[in-house]
Amino acid sequence: MNTNAFSHSPQREFLAMLPTPFYKMTRLSQKYGASLWVKRDDLTGAAESGNKIRKLEFLAADALSKGADIILTCGGEQSNHSRATAIVARRLGMDVHLVLRRTSEGPSGNLLLDMILGATVRWVTPEEYEHHEEILLEEADKLKGYGRKPYIVPEGGSNSLGIWGYVLAAEEAHRQADEKSMSLDYIIVPSGSGGTYAGLWLGSRMLGKETKIVAITAGPDVEKQKKHIEKITDEFIERYAPDLKLDKSEIFLVDGFWREGYGVIDEELARFIMDFGKEEGIILDPTYTGKAFLGALTMIEQEKLPKDKNILLWHTGGIFGLFTKGQFFREIYHSGARVK
Repeated sequence: MNTNAFSHSPQREFLAMLPTPFYKMTRLSQKYGASLWVKRDDLTGAAESGNKIRKLEFLAADALSKGADIILTCGGEQSNHSRATAIVARRLGMDVHLVLRRTSEGPSGNLLLDMILGATVRWVTPEEYEHHEEILLEEADKLKGYGRKPYIVPEGGSNSLGIWGYVLAAEEAHRQADEKSMSLDYIIVPSGSGGTYAGLWLGSRMLGKETKIVAITAGPDVEKQKKHIEKITDEFIERYAPDLKLDKSEIFLVDGFWREGYGVIDEELARFIMDFGKEEGIILDPTYTGKAFLGALTMIEQEKLPKDKNILLWHTGGIFGLFTKGQFFREIYHSGARVK
């Protein structure tokens, strides 16, 4: 594939602090007898931190080009994506309207930031959220009736335009690996809507790299996620890279590490997050990275990932999701039963 394709990406608003750090986790590598690296997309910004900001660089540019004055998107009550979208909208002088799935965690974490930013919210039940695409269209129609110019950002920013953020992120990571004279054999990424995975897979193949991209899913809808990855990669290729050939059998989604449910934490996961922080000074979140990194290290222990290859764990952010779980961590901390 001609890598000049990267230079012909769509219009972009430069919002993230890039490139993000890429380095070896020496203590964990020694502990597991493996070559473990981390890509710190939790450092794409302060309140803007996380993977969503890369996708929003392209989606926000498209919204501005279409004359939008309000951005609509959706997610859970503690959605990292909705929080990042609200920040981007305000940075660029637009209003923001959110469709949020109620979980009754209260005004903390991401939701607190949404409130500070003055986002308006339509609350829906988990059952209603199954139809979030239709609800977004309903809300957009209402806003048009008030003379507004809405722009809909899909769940997770995961469409053929938004995934450009991670197509270019793949190029960034491989460039950093080349500078270290190393190969990127595996990239492990947490995945909810599938856009980050799709972009990393596309970007790696556009570079002619054979890196295995592995997603550890954050929820039970694995088959739905696979179909969405196939859909948005097909649309991307049709629009931007018609000469690229992908083997869909390469899509590697790992189920089973989402544990009790999407965004649900338990004692083992909380202890792992606390231990990881002590070991590497890196804070993981309870919805995505905590489960994905625990899953990756478990797979290494089970010899499902090779110890003689370079394995990059991609940190997608999500720190604000921890703040609704404070009492849970407090009880473990004061129990004196933390892993030493």
